[in-house]
Amino acid sequence: MVTQQELAAALKDLATKRDLAEATQQNKRDLAEATREITEKLTEAIRDTQTEVLRAFYNWARPIELRLNRTDEIATRLSLIEERVAALERGKFPTSH
Repeated sequence: MVTQQELAAALKDLATKRDLAEATQQNKRDLAEATREITEKLTEAIRDTQTEVLRAFYNWARPIELRLNRTDEIATRLSLIEERVAALERGKFPTSH
């Protein structure tokens, strides 16, 4: 048979409702902290990825932009030459100043 003292000693090591409530609250705080840290790291990783993608597009687009700008310049010059040739064909020679 178990004595009352032995029973009390055995029950002393068991968690109380307050202990369980405190452990539950601590678990909730720990989970909230872990969620915040994960969110921050994920946000940072997404921003880093966006930066890498933008840099890749810029590095790809810059040479094309330079070529297009050069093409626009060439097209403008060609247009001016065509106007001069057309004027010559119509017999309108440019006058000297």
